[in-house]
Amino acid sequence: MEKHKITAKRITIYILGLFLYSFGIAITAKAALGISPISTFPYALSFILPFSFGICTFFLTVTYIVIQIVLLKKEFEKRQYLQIVVGILFSSFVDFSMFLLIYLNPISYVSKLVFLFLGSIIVALGITLSVISNVVIPPAEGAIKAIATRLNKKFGNVKILFDSTIVLLAIVVSLIFLGRLEGFKEGTIISIFVTGFATKGFMKLLGGKIKKICER
Repeated sequence: MEKHKITAKRITIYILGLFLYSFGIAITAKAALGISPISTFPYALSFILPFSFGICTFFLTVTYIVIQIVLLKKEFEKRQYLQIVVGILFSSFVDFSMFLLIYLNPISYVSKLVFLFLGSIIVALGITLSVISNVVIPPAEGAIKAIATRLNKKFGNVKILFDSTIVLLAIVVSLIFLGRLEGFKEGTIISIFVTGFATKGFMKLLGGKIKKICER
């Protein structure tokens, strides 16, 4: 990660990005058509364990950080321990967002699709703000980067395998403990494309402006 001075503006934009990311995930969860791959496993666990979606997300966050520490050892930057704080914030935002949307329960398939698209776009905006503010690498991406470094593989290829593993775990635990799929549905595939294209669009439209604000 590029080193630079961490300012109040960067932190503010980063935290805003985290909130929008979590709020978007909550909207897609309420759409009940499937959520983004990285959230499928903790979401499925929230139906099995006596813990909220946010707390289950934090459990996974800690796992991602441990993976980095084990694989990178001395190469793990002390600054990246802030990922724990990020994990606490993000997990809290997830539960808070789910609370805010407690009465959002779309019935028709069309309305569910609308909220899925809306949530995916908000996730994309959150990702854009978090990435450009460049404060701390997100825990999941940090784990993927650590694995790619140790295996000498491309980040993109490892991410595909990593996300696929998370989704597979969600499918397995859902079918074994619930007898149905939770988290992974057709909306998961849709969200991948919508979030991907929207993120690219936001990066082009807002990237330069946000970067200038951060550097002032």
